[in-house]
Amino acid sequence: MSSQPVPGPPSDLDLILALDDRWNAAYHHRDPGRLDTVLADDWLGFYHDGTTVTKQELLTGMQTNPTTPLIFERHAARLHGDTAITRGTLYAAGMRVQSFLRVYARQDEHWQAVSVQVIP
Repeated sequence: MSSQPVPGPPSDLDLILALDDRWNAAYHHRDPGRLDTVLADDWLGFYHDGTTVTKQELLTGMQTNPTTPLIFERHAARLHGDTAITRGTLYAAGMRVQSFLRVYARQDEHWQAVSVQVIP
């Protein structure tokens, strides 16, 4: 009789990667309801031209995004205590659109996205 190892709880890095994947899927499907659970209420985005966007502005704007197929490529993910970052690139219809740095924070044992910086 062979015993299979019992998987332990997911690591913090596993949780961040899953959260990042949920963000990508929500954006790909233009599903603000799905993205709402990923972003902290005080989430704030920063664009290359200095424009800032709040969580509500992002969720509202998603509904009018073109339905072009999206592909997300993750380049890195790192943990720093109760903070984590992921870095990636977004492609639409096969063309590079932007790169981004996402910031996640753990509050009360729960991870959520707190910010993103987007560059062309």
